[in-house]
Amino acid sequence: MKLSRWQIAMALLPITLLGFQEALPIADAQGQLNIKPARKSPNTTEQTLAPSPTRDFANLKVIPHPSGGMYIGQYEWVEGDIATFEAAGGRKTALWSKHRGSWANDYDESGQPHFDTTAANRAWQEGKVIVVQAYNVHPAPDESEAPPGFTVDKLLNGQYDSDLGRFAAELRQFGKPLFFITGREPNGVGADYFGGFGPAGDKSLQWAVENKRGFAEFDPSRMPNASQLYRNIGTPQVCDGVERLKAAQRYYYDFFVRREGLKFLTFDTMGWTVRQANQDEYDLSDFPGNIDKTYARRLLQSCHAFANFYPGDEYADWVSLTFYLLDYYAKDLPGLTHDYVIPVDTHMKSLDKVMGEVKLVAPKKPVFFMEFGFPDGLRQDSSWAAKKITQGLERILTTYPQIQGFAMWSAHPSWMSYFPWDCLIRPNTQQGKALKATFSANPQKFHSCVYLSDGKLHPNCTN
Repeated sequence: MKLSRWQIAMALLPITLLGFQEALPIADAQGQLNIKPARKSPNTTEQTLAPSPTRDFANLKVIPHPSGGMYIGQYEWVEGDIATFEAAGGRKTALWSKHRGSWANDYDESGQPHFDTTAANRAWQEGKVIVVQAYNVHPAPDESEAPPGFTVDKLLNGQYDSDLGRFAAELRQFGKPLFFITGREPNGVGADYFGGFGPAGDKSLQWAVENKRGFAEFDPSRMPNASQLYRNIGTPQVCDGVERLKAAQRYYYDFFVRREGLKFLTFDTMGWTVRQANQDEYDLSDFPGNIDKTYARRLLQSCHAFANFYPGDEYADWVSLTFYLLDYYAKDLPGLTHDYVIPVDTHMKSLDKVMGEVKLVAPKKPVFFMEFGFPDGLRQDSSWAAKKITQGLERILTTYPQIQGFAMWSAHPSWMSYFPWDCLIRPNTQQGKALKATFSANPQKFHSCVYLSDGKLHPNCTN
């Protein structure tokens, strides 16, 4: 998968970090009742048992575990990542599979998504739930998970409907519950564009800041079905980039669920990034020195407000966040003059802020971490990373019952120059021992099998 936006983010990171004085931005089984037929007796009446109803998986979604706690998940960017994580923690994952380890599988060179039904069915037989994406709604020129020249405006105007219909047919052939994401980290790795700026939605955030044109240039009332889909979108005081993201989420839901009838898609909210509480102020240093900082600050605050981004309860089944407890080491990040080690409490304060925003607009929605990690740079055996795992998971369990799942990130060798963090937790390491101890101490709080919206477990899953 092409992740060149990380290079952009990491190139800007040292500039941001040099202004820091204190903390940095933080970037079971379903029991089957087997009833034997009763023996016939000459003096008894034969009893006829009604057949067990067949579960209609094409109409089911993934719901939280009824007892609370968190579903366990892990990405697979390198073969064996999931098996490694499972060996470390001594528990099976519920989310993602070695047969389909991320949303980024099977894009062709033209940015068109394809769905390997055979691989998906293998994951289902394994007892896992997987994740898919259509086009990433990040309109950058280098976006590899969308056609060249993609914009949200073109999406809303139906320009991609025929290709999306082909993708929907592939998903329909599978016909079982899975997660559907509209984009990735729109206010993190995707914050260079959000959903696009300017009249056509093809301009970057920097363009919007430099030209003071970040508001009131997106008019969804011109789009098909505007009165149904885009009510309360198009507010002149709200960042155009997040308004486009909100509209794109609604469009995808309308297209795939209402029009194509794919009721088994479970929609999340793109992994909204947990940022440091005052990150907007640091971001100002990324722009040229001659910008109008008052305007830029107002735009950044609007773009990074979860309330402006949230598409509405009707268009999201889960709220998904991205949360990494990162530290920054000079040896890994050119431009740094010394290391920045961030206390767990500082990271948790950042999570506190975002969860406060989530509770205001989506108080009844379950939350999960679409991306999650406790790395200590590139160290694979670290007491500090182990401490972060122990303290971080305990704080989340005790403070946020609304958080009900996570998918741990891993690493890929090709990313090290611009994402120098190894998030994979391995067995027989300090991180692995901390994870296993946390799982063992809270066996009822971590789950290896998902529940579906008929109130029953995944049919092929055992904890």
